This record gives sequence, C-alpha cells and structure tokens, in this order.
Amino acid sequence: MASRQSLTWAELRVGLLVLASFTLLAIAIFFVGGEAGFFTPKYTVTTYFNSVNGINNGAEVWLEGVTVGNVSSVRVTSLPEPERTVAVEMSLDLQFQEIILSDSRISIGSIGLLGDSIVEIARGPGLGEVIPDGGAIQGASSGDIRGLITGTNDVIANLEMLSDQVQEITTRIRGGEGSLGKMLTETAIFDNVNATVAEARLLVEDTRTGPGTIGTLMTDRGLYDRMDETVQKVDSIVSRVESGEGTIGKMLTDTSIFDDASELVQRANTFMARVETGEGTLGKLSRDDALYEDMRTATAEVTTMIANIAQSEGTLGKLINDPELYDNTNETISAMLRLMYDFRQDPQKFLTINFRLF
Repeated sequence: MASRQSLTWAELRVGLLVLASFTLLAIAIFFVGGEAGFFTPKYTVTTYFNSVNGINNGAEVWLEGVTVGNVSSVRVTSLPEPERTVAVEMSLDLQFQEIILSDSRISIGSIGLLGDSIVEIARGPGLGEVIPDGGAIQGASSGDIRGLITGTNDVIANLEMLSDQVQEITTRIRGGEGSLGKMLTETAIFDNVNATVAEARLLVEDTRTGPGTIGTLMTDRGLYDRMDETVQKVDSIVSRVESGEGTIGKMLTDTSIFDDASELVQRANTFMARVETGEGTLGKLSRDDALYEDMRTATAEVTTMIANIAQSEGTLGKLINDPELYDNTNETISAMLRLMYDFRQDPQKFLTINFRLF
C-alpha cells in the first residue's frame, strides 16, 4: 500500500513538471511574439487584387516596413471586375486602425528579389476614412518577378541585336568601308595630315624667323613701341576728358549742358501745353475747325483754278497752253538777237543821223 502511494506521488510530480514546462513555453511564445502575439487585439480588412503573385496564408503585412499583421486567407472571387478577382483577408493589429485609412496604398511586395511575397501598406495623405472591422479596400496592381524576368529577356535580346550591329559595323570598318574605314585603313589621309603638320611647322618657323607680315609683327620692336605710344596717347586723351578739358570733357563733366537740355525740354513742354490749350497761332491752327474749313475751301478753289488753266481757260490758261504765244515770243527774241548781232557788226549804221530840211 505504501509502495502504491509512492508511485502515485512520483507520477504527480512528473505531471506537474510537464505542466509547468508547457506554461513556461506559452509565456515564452507570448513574449517572443510581442505586440503581434496571440493576445493582441485584431481587426479584419479585405483587400482586392487582380493578382497576388504567390501570397499565401500567414504572409506578413507591412506598414512602412513594420509588421502590423498577417494574411488570414486568400481566395478567388466571382466578381466581374478584373481588378477584384482575388480577395486577400488580412488580420491587422487594432492599434493601427487609426493609421491605415481608406486612402492608403496596398500592394504586393517581396522580401528581396526572390524572397517571400508580402502585403505592403503605404499611408496616404491622411484624408481618407477609418476602415472598420470587416471593411474592404482596393489594392494596387504590381509587377511580379515573371514580368521582371520577361523585361530582362527583352533587354538581353536588344543587347544581342545591338552587339550584332556593332560587330557588323566593326567588320565593315576593318574592311575599309565608309569614311571611318578609309581613315583607319588608307595611308593617304595620314600622309595628308603629316604634310599639313609639316607645312604648319614651316609656317611657325617662318613666323619666328621674321619674314612676312606676321613675322614682322612678332619680331619688330618698333611696332611694339608705336603701339605703346598709341596706348599712352589714348590714355592721355582719356585723362584730359576725365578732367573736363575740351568739348568732350565739358560734355561729360559740365552739368550746364544737362541743365540747358532740361530747360529746353521744359520750354518745349510749356509750348506744347499752350498749343494744346489753343493759345497762339499754332494753337488755333491745331484746334480751330474754321481754319480747317477755310483751308479745305481754298484747296478746292485752287484745284478748280488749276483745272481751268489745264483747259486753257482765262489768260493764264492761254499763256500756258497756247503755243502761238511761245512762237511769237521766240520770233521776237530771234529778231532782237539778229538786231543785236547787226548792231555789233556795224554800229555806225544805227548811230548815223541824217538831217534833211528840204
């Protein structure tokens, strides 16, 4: 009987030890889990995507890089909208409900380039509404690794095509085709360049030795002296101008010219003001309508008189248009010229006076 009691007590101690071990393990799991532990308050949000790119149950949900929950379920919907074909139900910590609003951007990401897929939440401008428990929000479509690989294949194909084209161009250049090929394969261009360099060297040598205009300019000391003398003269003129000597100096330093110009402008303004008010003859000419009418009438009368003259009316019209007066005048002048000629030839003929009484 005592042996049976001893065995039962041993078994009880083992059971208590196992129970204490499980309790300690649960407490350790709770503290290791931290805020995402089993006893943290949660709320559920459903997000719709067109594709989830390998999201599985239990995948992490990140908010600005911080884990705020897990994916509780992934299912295909029967909704007709192409952007709502997959529903991802997320279990989020309740403390982030005031942060994750309806204007937040939810997308599918991955840990590393080929790592596990996660749900990433980026906060919006903060103008949205709080998503209630069981609420829904539309997710943003994102490219998957297959699209990235496909794009990489396209880039590689383009690089291969570019490499083939570069190789073809290199082959043509080596064959001496085109301008670049001729430059690399033919010696004529090198010979021309070499001859040009030689000519340039001779030109420099001739310039340094003195023949020619450029050489003279570079080696003649007298040219430098003349230039220096010219610079000194210009400097002297500038100094005299700055000191107020001469006409230009007075124009630059004497304020009386400016004063005279200012006074002239003031007088012109006064004169124009008097003209605008109608003072004086010019003012009346610019503002009196009667003068305009008189000038208009006079112009019309002059036009009529000119028209009458053109039609040979009146004495002036006949004088201008009748050729008979011109002919008579011409004959009279011709007779006077003959008379003056005869007078100069034989003056006594005209100066002799005969007296007869009977």
